[in-house]
Amino acid sequence: MKTLSFIFVFLCIPQFAFAALKIGVWKENITPTLSERSTSCMGGYGLPLTNPRCGITDAHDYLSLRALFMANNDTQFSLIVFDTTGVGDALINDIRQRVSMLTNKVDVDNLIIAATHTHAGLDYQGIWGGIGSEYRSRIVDIAARAIIQAQSTAQGVKIFAAQTHVPVSNRRGWGIVDDSVTTLFFDNRKTDQPIATLVNLSAHPTILDGNNIQYSSDYIDSLRTNIERKRGGMVIFVNGILGDAQFSTTERTIEKANEIGKLVANTILESEKAKQRVMGTLNVSTITFTHPVSNTAILQLQQSGALDINLDDKNQISVDLKYVQIGRYTSLLTFPGEALTRLGLPIKYNMRGKYHLFIGLANASYGYFIPSDEFGQIPGRNTEERFSMDKYAGDEIKRVIDSSIK
Repeated sequence: MKTLSFIFVFLCIPQFAFAALKIGVWKENITPTLSERSTSCMGGYGLPLTNPRCGITDAHDYLSLRALFMANNDTQFSLIVFDTTGVGDALINDIRQRVSMLTNKVDVDNLIIAATHTHAGLDYQGIWGGIGSEYRSRIVDIAARAIIQAQSTAQGVKIFAAQTHVPVSNRRGWGIVDDSVTTLFFDNRKTDQPIATLVNLSAHPTILDGNNIQYSSDYIDSLRTNIERKRGGMVIFVNGILGDAQFSTTERTIEKANEIGKLVANTILESEKAKQRVMGTLNVSTITFTHPVSNTAILQLQQSGALDINLDDKNQISVDLKYVQIGRYTSLLTFPGEALTRLGLPIKYNMRGKYHLFIGLANASYGYFIPSDEFGQIPGRNTEERFSMDKYAGDEIKRVIDSSIK
């Protein structure tokens, strides 16, 4: 009898831990108003301070901010994702301070602020002309209130995970790329109604090229819209090991972006048929990465006030990465820039469990992280090197992460 009682309790423990996990979501339109557009610039293409895409007045689809709040007992993990190329350090800090001013219910130490990396969004870093002060103040307030609203709506959920693959290619010519899509499905614990879908894939949202003069989240708009229409709930998209990953196409049109987004959405929905239940507690650990910036172009941009990054008196950046585990089989890592495939995939393979989410451009946007043995070795291509803070930053961040998650 004692043995049977022990087995019964053991079997119930994961169920109790599973039931305790809650999530809340919120979405806001962050497309600039007409007055804000006149003082703001679109980011993503051209050399720093040379892009003429300022004062854009037209929008194909609205730019959004999407917030996800997750809590289990006393542990929280929160995520705010902007439709933009990247988010600057001071802006991230201002959002956190604003949240702290408004509430003590959100753990700002475990609040992650990330970018989808659309090249048809506004420049939140300052590299291509930046955003106006009116718009900047408004999105700080919107972001803070969005995560508070997400926290206030948190409810018990069932979580499921699935993985599939999409036709992503390596733009630096390597035969490897992260073509996986890892998706978490969050359903109401009592009603089984969909609440949210968290999608993680690696691919530049650059179907729309530098000639585009319409605000858009690129293929991500169609991806999110198609899943929301067919499944329900809200979709949060987070980019992954995207440094050299892209959807290959010669058609750089809205129609092509919509086609690719729909294809990915349908692939994700098909993968849901083989979803597996995620059970267990939420655990969050912090990995601190500090490294010098040696790229003189980046240093000059920072010193002139054109680039929003924080440097100490040794010209070093310092950023916290978060390593999150949900039970035994699902893990998530935030990464402060764009990892190249040969750097990011080995990190991802070392993460625990079966389902791995690698969230790029999270908590910082420090450009490309390149393995040192690849740095400057691709004939006729140096785009990634030009926007990398240091040749050895990739090697060092991999070493720090690997030693922390083993």
